[in-house]
Amino acid sequence: MHRTIRRALKITGTIIVVLLVVLTIWFVSGEGKPAEEITWGVTFFPQQATDLGLDWKEAYLALLDDMGARRLRLAAPWNMVEQRRGQYDFGDIEWMLEQAATRKATVSMAIGRKLFRWPECHDPAWISDLTPEAFESGVLAFVRASVEKLGSHENIVSWQVENEVTFPFGECHAHKPTKELFAQELALVRSLDPRPITSTDSGELSSWLSINSGLDRYGISLYRVTKNPNFGDIKFYYPLRPGFYRKKASLSRALNPHIQGIYLSELQLEPWTIKPIAETTLREQYDSMSFARMQSTIDFAAHTGFDEIYLWGAEWWYWLKKQHHDARYWNEAQELMYRGTK
Repeated sequence: MHRTIRRALKITGTIIVVLLVVLTIWFVSGEGKPAEEITWGVTFFPQQATDLGLDWKEAYLALLDDMGARRLRLAAPWNMVEQRRGQYDFGDIEWMLEQAATRKATVSMAIGRKLFRWPECHDPAWISDLTPEAFESGVLAFVRASVEKLGSHENIVSWQVENEVTFPFGECHAHKPTKELFAQELALVRSLDPRPITSTDSGELSSWLSINSGLDRYGISLYRVTKNPNFGDIKFYYPLRPGFYRKKASLSRALNPHIQGIYLSELQLEPWTIKPIAETTLREQYDSMSFARMQSTIDFAAHTGFDEIYLWGAEWWYWLKKQHHDARYWNEAQELMYRGTK
């Protein structure tokens, strides 16, 4: 009797292991075919350009006029817009939107507290002493102000509410992001404006299921080389193939049929460094993101099957071109902009 039970348990365990191995291979393997037509866009963040010693407005206009970008992902950082509580200054954000509109460029506008670029939570100093209730009220007031002020710009084609809000990355010291507050933000934006709502998640380390309730679309990041400060200066390469993202997207759509689309919101094409890029040597930067790696990453992304892809690293490419006379990265992105649908 005991032998029969042990044998049954052994067989069951073997079947489970085999199924897990098969499922893993199914997810991580496979090249996939590129989408028939890919829309290439670019993310831009003024503070990143400033940190590299650039005139951010000059860099932004170069993105529009020289590179020819016509699909943009921009952000309204809380610490930039509301430096004093209740006093909003959207002047720089509106300037970017107006410049984009003049060139018939469309924008996915990221609003909220946790947005792209370090430290992720772009908190104004005055929130540190707020109670949780006052903090949540402050976030919702900022989201409302963002939609009401920027909503008149017709070239905004979607609102990105927060960025990887449930993914534990970044510095959010005073108050941790919560799904409950995120849901309130989504409902608020929905009540204020009819345009599609999106948000984002980690392409490699998240399920893509935790944040998509209440969204029309969502974006995922794609990173192939990272570092963890806890392990020193050691690069980590994700052992994934394009089929991983394609199959994960198919599964996500099946489980969430209300989602209208999944896109690649952040394709890593700049170095991953422990210190700010400006504080690292060119050798370190090229070691993390060589030109050959940029090209192979673009090819990899094309084979995931996504038909809308936003490149990440434009500020760095312009800095290389402007300060170090290396225009290879900029020119490579420029070719994509002119090749893709505008």
